[in-house]
Amino acid sequence: MKVTSWYAGWVPLVDIRMSRSTVAQRWRLSDLQQSMWGTEELILDEILKRRSGRAFDSRPIPDKMLESILEAGRWAPSCANTQAWNFVVLKDTDALRKAHDALSKGNAWGKTAPIMVLVAAKEDGGCGSHGLPYFTMDVGLAVENMLLQAVHLGLLGHPTAGWDEEKLKQDFGIPDEYRIVTVVFFGYEGEIENLDERTREKEQKPRTRRPFDEVVHWDKW
Repeated sequence: MKVTSWYAGWVPLVDIRMSRSTVAQRWRLSDLQQSMWGTEELILDEILKRRSGRAFDSRPIPDKMLESILEAGRWAPSCANTQAWNFVVLKDTDALRKAHDALSKGNAWGKTAPIMVLVAAKEDGGCGSHGLPYFTMDVGLAVENMLLQAVHLGLLGHPTAGWDEEKLKQDFGIPDEYRIVTVVFFGYEGEIENLDERTREKEQKPRTRRPFDEVVHWDKW
């Protein structure tokens, strides 16, 4: 049996007689790697490598790369093809400085990123089925496309909550009937040493997910 670790970049060979727990202990596999046992080679690299990093480099992203991220969002699926999303892209120094004033203290790390995207949608902009807020589903699908495209290009993308919505809407001319669902930072990865101690601790925590059997229900709950 061959165990492949996409994260560490090595491919150990193990005796097929070893138990799963023995293999995990011997090769120091993370909880995430163990949870994906036997399926990781089937999953897109961009999904496996995506993470919400906080250490950004301030160097600019080439326009073509940025446009490809936005196109990836534009081509996302949506409920009844309503495409509720709108992207307000902030890249000018003055615009970014103004937007930084609306960030919560916990998102101060985002001030280094060269790109901020305010993703806005009307609350009634998605399809009206079942009375559910499908505009948020549309935005979520678009943002995930953008994040995966960023990974494909070797960039970081980090969607956030934690900002003054009214200030952002007023400063950047977003109509009253729209909601800012998320603010996404994009950029090259920077040095973790440039983060404050508390943020650095968050950055160094391993990726974790709820167990597969806890979230997947076959044929019934």
